[in-house]
Amino acid sequence: MKKILKSFLVVAATMIGLSSVNAEDLKIASVNVQKLFNEYHMTKKVQAQVKVDQERIQKDNASRLEHIRGLQTEIEKLSKQRSDATISDKKRLELEREIKLKVSEGNAADNERRQWLQRQNKALGEQVSEEQRAIIEKIQEKIADYAREQDLDLVIDKSARSASRTEVFAFTKDKFDVTPVLLEGLNADAPAEEEKKEEAASE
Repeated sequence: MKKILKSFLVVAATMIGLSSVNAEDLKIASVNVQKLFNEYHMTKKVQAQVKVDQERIQKDNASRLEHIRGLQTEIEKLSKQRSDATISDKKRLELEREIKLKVSEGNAADNERRQWLQRQNKALGEQVSEEQRAIIEKIQEKIADYAREQDLDLVIDKSARSASRTEVFAFTKDKFDVTPVLLEGLNADAPAEEEKKEEAASE
């Protein structure tokens, strides 16, 4: 998203700085890129899949934690048996060996779980970033195609923010806003509600 904002700002600065073009002759439009991104059906599809993947990771992690807690419970039981003053020294040694093995197993299982969780979250994050880049590229292409079709000189992103998070463009007239047109075009191939339900049911 930051790359999009930078590209639009560069274009704006370039276009405005061209002395060969009269400002009155410029054909300008504005678009809310953030809105396009948020309401694009592909974005919503990615977000839905991310939620499914996160729930799967959480479920698997909970299962691994349950196994580790089970080992902790066994260690506690063995420790109580070892504390029994009536057991023989041989039995106490056996219990101590078993406790050490369980502790080692538990530590190994927890380390493996942590590493697995880190790998899963990293892979998911990289996948989401890649899919978001593809969505942004699609939006950029749609804006560029529309600008060429309408013979526009400049398209500004009204959702652009500066480093201080303030709006780059303090004011733009609604009549220049082509966000609804672009959003309709982006969502033209969105699956119908019935297809969405069938897809959800099959997952």
